[in-house]
Amino acid sequence: MKLQKEISTSLKSALSHTLLSRGSINQLDGFSKESYQTYPELSEYVSTNDSSSINFLPDAKALKSSRYTTPNIFTLRLNDLYFCPKYSILHTKSRQIIEESISTQKELKQFDAKAFYLRKTNTISGVCSTFRSHKNGYYHTLIDNLPRLYLLHYSKFQEIDEINILLSSQPTKAESFYLDRLLPKNASILLVNKNETYKLTDLIFPSFLSRRFSGYLPSACLAWFTNRVSPSRPRKKVNRIFISRIPTHKGRQRCILNEDELFKLLESYGFKRYVLDHMTIEEQVELFYDAEAVVAAHGAGLTNTIFSEEIHILELFPTKFVVPHYYFLSKSLGHTYNYWCGKKIGKSSNFEVDLSAVSNIIQRL
Repeated sequence: MKLQKEISTSLKSALSHTLLSRGSINQLDGFSKESYQTYPELSEYVSTNDSSSINFLPDAKALKSSRYTTPNIFTLRLNDLYFCPKYSILHTKSRQIIEESISTQKELKQFDAKAFYLRKTNTISGVCSTFRSHKNGYYHTLIDNLPRLYLLHYSKFQEIDEINILLSSQPTKAESFYLDRLLPKNASILLVNKNETYKLTDLIFPSFLSRRFSGYLPSACLAWFTNRVSPSRPRKKVNRIFISRIPTHKGRQRCILNEDELFKLLESYGFKRYVLDHMTIEEQVELFYDAEAVVAAHGAGLTNTIFSEEIHILELFPTKFVVPHYYFLSKSLGHTYNYWCGKKIGKSSNFEVDLSAVSNIIQRL
């Protein structure tokens, strides 16, 4: 059974490489400099000299530098481009994938060629846009995807009567919560069939504001996001949060095997344990809005520190590598970032934490 799965995966990968290609958006026939708008006011950099002493995941080492710079942020008006709802990415009529519509992991082998071929094609008239990517977990929703809506709030797009935001399924609970607060007034959700292809006659393409492995967001976008979502009251900064990881439908991933012992230690420093999967989005926002410190295994729950102000973070990794999403998010928010690394091989491995090492880090804070 395992061999059959491996053979099937290899065949799909080979087929994708044969039938799909990738190209830049500025190479399109319909590319127009007149509609290409950049946003220099969102261009930022931050000192990352301390990254030289951090053992980044090998795939993320390109981000190690004395300073981090935001990517080129732009919007572009395009005509007659094609939309693949299954992955929420754009492609040409010849199935050349527009690489700027892929947020992370740009290897073509991840895409099933069948999603691009042998599909019924429909045409959508009117002005369209999109914010999802092929990665739509909680981290990607808050850091990669939703910030793209910020660009649609610029006055040039507010003058449009209606913008259809394309989604291949009903918004998730998290998306619904944030869309109620972030969606432009002239925008509405348009559901499309993920098993079909769509030709878009008039598309506003908002670029991603983040990079792969980086949660850094421009300060103007962060202010827009948090002002619309955070509670309208003073912070209390009293919550010392330990995020508990529990088995999910995906199984046990990055669960701390000696969590009870770790929590007993953290409890002596005033921390409380929280299972975020058992909390509503509103409750999570309120919790992290009043945070003073957060300890957690690497995971999407740490994305909620976007609602916190200048807190202490201790991130726990099963391997010897730091996956730097939250290192960079902390840089954009003014958090104090700390980490501890284990000795496991797999980055999703369950692991035990060195209690003495964690105690020393907490005491330094």
